[in-house]
Amino acid sequence: MMTGLAHESGNALARSQACLEMLAGEVEDQPEIRELIGRIQDAQAHLWQLYEEVRNYAAPLRLDLEEWNLAGIWRQAWENLSAQRKEKKAVLQEEIAVADLNCAVDQFRLAQVFRNILDNALAAGPVPAEVTIRCTPAEIDGQAAVRISFRDNGPGLNPEQCERIFEPFFTTKTKGTGLGMAIAKRIVEAHAGRIAVGGGAGSGAEILVTLPLRKL
Repeated sequence: MMTGLAHESGNALARSQACLEMLAGEVEDQPEIRELIGRIQDAQAHLWQLYEEVRNYAAPLRLDLEEWNLAGIWRQAWENLSAQRKEKKAVLQEEIAVADLNCAVDQFRLAQVFRNILDNALAAGPVPAEVTIRCTPAEIDGQAAVRISFRDNGPGLNPEQCERIFEPFFTTKTKGTGLGMAIAKRIVEAHAGRIAVGGGAGSGAEILVTLPLRKL
């Protein structure tokens, strides 16, 4: 039901967006009206994002596995956050203690996970924001795995946030559905991996993603 609702709502938003674009063309010489149209378009873009998050959470999760380098995926996710990075003058540091980061994953889905984590880290961090990614060897049920730690230099997570961060619709942000980390948990677990809040030494919040290093 949620998937169908999000899909139909998205179609309605697309139609109204097309009408607004046509209207904007008719009032090119009226800047005040164009500004109002722009504000409506921004609101619709936000609604579109919310519907997409709900649809992604409600839809069945099917993985398209291919062999990818994990570092390449998180680096691309970092690049895709260029606007947020510039605003926070952010720096990414990497500490990789795993020789081979190639494994069978769904690149698109895993990029969603890394983007959500990095987006949260940038939102929490001061200016300049610092994010450190550490990779260390691990095991999942006796199988070789890699543990990827994402740590920011923000204020960290309080006990409620630690307990509820992966709970659907839980958020401390003024915008958003609170589904980002819940979706991340579904994706990681679909890869037979694990995601958790870290408790290691250091300031800021730490998210741990552990993935099996399986090959095709």
